[in-house]
Amino acid sequence: METRAHFHAELDALKGRVIALFELVEASRKGATDAYLRHDTSVARKVIDGDREINQATCDIDEACLHMLALEQPVALDLRRIVGYARAVINLERLADEAVVVAEGALTGAGLPGDCDKSLEELAGHAARMFKLASKAFSDDNIDDALEVCHIEEKGRELVVTAMRAITAALSESHVAPEASVRAILAARCFERMCGYAANLAETIVFILKGATLSQQCQPR
Repeated sequence: METRAHFHAELDALKGRVIALFELVEASRKGATDAYLRHDTSVARKVIDGDREINQATCDIDEACLHMLALEQPVALDLRRIVGYARAVINLERLADEAVVVAEGALTGAGLPGDCDKSLEELAGHAARMFKLASKAFSDDNIDDALEVCHIEEKGRELVVTAMRAITAALSESHVAPEASVRAILAARCFERMCGYAANLAETIVFILKGATLSQQCQPR
């Protein structure tokens, strides 16, 4: 009994480390978005420099997950938690990588005029809502919040299309240099992938809590 209590204490501590990684990635995501939309190069550099801490935390948690799987031989929900935490950190690291790309774009020049910045800001805002809801779902073990993240992913795809149209219109009307349009397209794709990683995190939460894998229609299979 004492051994199992020790194991569950370690499992709780592992979850705490993943929650801390969520917070680091959220700071990176927010910083990159602000840097790009507000043309703040100092914040962009902080995001890029801070990625090393995220990468190290990811490696450390991965190692801890493997250690617990090898030594504790967990079953059922405990096994799903450890496997799920390992899945989660992969998606967190990748989302942070997208933030770095956005931050690097902020270093290369100003953003786009009018509707372009507005549509990118709306897309980035949707990515923020999805990630924050996924973070809450993970912290609270809340399957309803996780499913809501999955359901609103489609809105992110619609916002990407709107952003691409605005960028294309600005380029065709000679309102922006080609280099700036490329930066904007890269940023839009990064925000789109952030939405995708948030949805992956939500699916991981459903896997942990219910042992179910979600299809693209957000239904267990």
